[in-house]
Amino acid sequence: MMTQPSSPRRAPRGPEPHLVAFCEHDDHPAEPRRQHSSAVLTACLLAAALAAGVTGAWSPCGFSMVETLAPHGYARRLRTSLAACLTFALGAPAGGVLTFGGLAFAGAALGAGGPVALGAAAVVAVAAAAGEARGLRIAPQVRRQVPEAWRRVLPVPLAAAGYGVLLGLGFTTFVLSFAVWALAATSIALGDVGLGVTMGMAFGAGRALPVILLAPFAGTDRGGAVTAAMCERPAILRGLRRLDAAALAACAVALGTAPA
Repeated sequence: MMTQPSSPRRAPRGPEPHLVAFCEHDDHPAEPRRQHSSAVLTACLLAAALAAGVTGAWSPCGFSMVETLAPHGYARRLRTSLAACLTFALGAPAGGVLTFGGLAFAGAALGAGGPVALGAAAVVAVAAAAGEARGLRIAPQVRRQVPEAWRRVLPVPLAAAGYGVLLGLGFTTFVLSFAVWALAATSIALGDVGLGVTMGMAFGAGRALPVILLAPFAGTDRGGAVTAAMCERPAILRGLRRLDAAALAACAVALGTAPA
């Protein structure tokens, strides 16, 4: 009886080449999009922090800083004024780092950064943007000023450093923009300490910039004219708050589209 030769066993087939190519191709395209979204969100938050800091210069404390650091004020000499401007410019970002970096650290400890937290931060940013666009009164408000005695009992550069830290903290003196509250909430929601530190530096730089640009020239005609315009033209502050509103709206969009 003749037997038919058995057919050779076929080796198991591997995955189809087009499936392998698809899987290999699908591993990475989300990463560039995630990095792009993160970069856009970071840029929006830094712009909003810087704008909010500049707006804060229109507070009573901001105006008193110009007087304190001016050569004709408590500094008394241009050299002392410039030294005080330097220490103030270093202190303000340090205060911002303490606030926004600290809030981000707290958010990280609470496990923030998920889609719910990002969505809540986006809602807060929208509400803050609406308040800024309409020029609503800031609430809650911090009705305190920096310790006036420091500039009388301490060397002016040392007092300026302390004043810079207090203004950079954001919540130890008058708040001039809803953006400060919204950015604080966003720092907690994201829980990104590095980003919180960078936001704090941007906010502190914004608080320091108008003061150190004006103080050395406060006794001149041009410097006095600029300071008077800041005090007497509410349209300038309204314009800055609209700028804050635009920056917050951009933050809301970036938060709403950011990958969790």
